[in-house]
Amino acid sequence: MKKILFILVLMTFGCVEKTEKIGSSYVENSVERVSYKEFLNQIKSKTEAEKRKYFFRYINYDMPEYWQGTPWSFGGTTRNPQSVTISCGYFVTNILSDFGIKIERVYLAQQPSSVMIIKLCTEIKYFSKREDLENYILSKPQNTVYIVGLDFHTGFITRENRDTYFIHSNYIQNKGVVKEKTDSSKALNASKTYMIGTLKY
Repeated sequence: MKKILFILVLMTFGCVEKTEKIGSSYVENSVERVSYKEFLNQIKSKTEAEKRKYFFRYINYDMPEYWQGTPWSFGGTTRNPQSVTISCGYFVTNILSDFGIKIERVYLAQQPSSVMIIKLCTEIKYFSKREDLENYILSKPQNTVYIVGLDFHTGFITRENRDTYFIHSNYIQNKGVVKEKTDSSKALNASKTYMIGTLKY
């Protein structure tokens, strides 16, 4: 009787599918996340063709899973998620550098976002209204990564179907790294100017 009861318990708890939330999507049967160091080693082992196909997923899904909640500070430079603090500029350049993109990581992190966008992006546009920014992104192909420069802030913008996201180290209340819908982002909506460039790998 005890043996039957034990088997029933195993069936109840051992057969539940693990569901992991990634951004706005859910992935069934997800495996336990590896360390950030091992995650970066996995990226290094990819071919250039594989990395080009993977780049959007890296920015939009996987990288936020590691970095979300890492606190913001103006002088934050950490290379390790969930450790100390990270500023908005260093968040962008560290993430690109971790992917293996050769950039002047420290220099660009310390410059106005316009310098970084001009250096790293193509198809650079300027807007004074967030709605115009949103319409522009929705007019472009899906699964595209952008860098956006605000009045005093920067981060990534991604488009997934009709949803657009702002991925950044949020200075508001030192909240730190978040992935949030663009239409509800306080930092994005507080800006009076928007400079955006397409980031391709």
